[in-house]
Amino acid sequence: MDKTLAGELDELKERMIGMQLFGRDPSYDTGEDAIVRVTATDVRRRLKRFYDGVETGIRLELQPGSYIIELIEQAAESRAPEVIDPPSPSQPAEALSQPAPKRSVWRRFLLIAAALTVLGLLPVVYHYRMQSAKTDRLPWSVMLPRRGELKIVLSDPDIVALEGVVGNEISLSDYAGHHYVPEQQLLDHPSRVIERLFKGNNVPVIDARFALGVRGLLPSSPIEMYRARVLQSQDFKTEDNFILLGSPLSNPWVSLFQDQLDFYFQYDPARHGEIIYNRHAEHGEAPVYVPTTPGWGTGEAFAIIALLANENQTGHILILAGSNSVATEAAYRLATDVDSIVQVLHEHGLNVYDRNAQFEILLRVNTMASSLNTFDVVACHRLSRVAL
Repeated sequence: MDKTLAGELDELKERMIGMQLFGRDPSYDTGEDAIVRVTATDVRRRLKRFYDGVETGIRLELQPGSYIIELIEQAAESRAPEVIDPPSPSQPAEALSQPAPKRSVWRRFLLIAAALTVLGLLPVVYHYRMQSAKTDRLPWSVMLPRRGELKIVLSDPDIVALEGVVGNEISLSDYAGHHYVPEQQLLDHPSRVIERLFKGNNVPVIDARFALGVRGLLPSSPIEMYRARVLQSQDFKTEDNFILLGSPLSNPWVSLFQDQLDFYFQYDPARHGEIIYNRHAEHGEAPVYVPTTPGWGTGEAFAIIALLANENQTGHILILAGSNSVATEAAYRLATDVDSIVQVLHEHGLNVYDRNAQFEILLRVNTMASSLNTFDVVACHRLSRVAL
């Protein structure tokens, strides 16, 4: 509205609005990114809803295909002349001299009220669209719901506890088949006892916080949360997008995609924990990263953030995994911090506006008394694309 009143109509173009209002790059593709058109449609709908059933001589309009607010004067409706009864002899003469109320006063009042209402709506629309624009800037926004669902797969702390009991990592095939205890150990750990103690119903607090945070970013999007224990391999052979929380030790489904990662987890029986291998070590990088605190306590842990294509599907996979839960929390924080993760990718030569880019970030996490202290980026790799 300010641009219209100032006569700066050249500023009211889709690309200029996308740059100035929604923070888009000057070279962004307006055919692919329709946020300006969607916002304009939303404003038109709100204006129409407001004026329905309201009589006013002037109204605000935003014509289809235009981004210029117009003041439209409407012709007054023709009305039948009012029949006024002649005054009775007893009626005071002063009553005849009183002027009739001016309809223009009410029209002006309605116009002001309408303008204030629209101006009141614009901040709401602006806030909603700015939130949407901020979300669209996330490097993993390619997987945000547009066609299919976004499925968040929570890790399984019960399986970690069970692995501690049996003394080894449970394979993905055994996990999918619900064979949690090796046959030779069933006599020592009866299956009924195992099922009673480790049902897989528990959910880590940090996983729940992350899932609620994503739902807050996308309040109107189709998002579903699943416990890892309820899924099967065929569930991933869909066009949906998945966020996998936790390492293979706490979420065995991550193992399905480890071949596509440069930084991948491997269980070390001697340490009773996971270490991270570097499949393609670049200059200054180590071939292996060993946490000094595989579980709780104070020390150094590691985490990854990986965005990759779901092989033979059209969806994507986002993996947020740490060598312990504190490291996983660090991955959560960076993945949802738009400015920070964009800066990380930019500093490592990745185009954050390339919706086909696949990447992996390795974090070094310093823990203090089982709490997150600090973390920093050790490496960032562009992953090879998978032909879909």
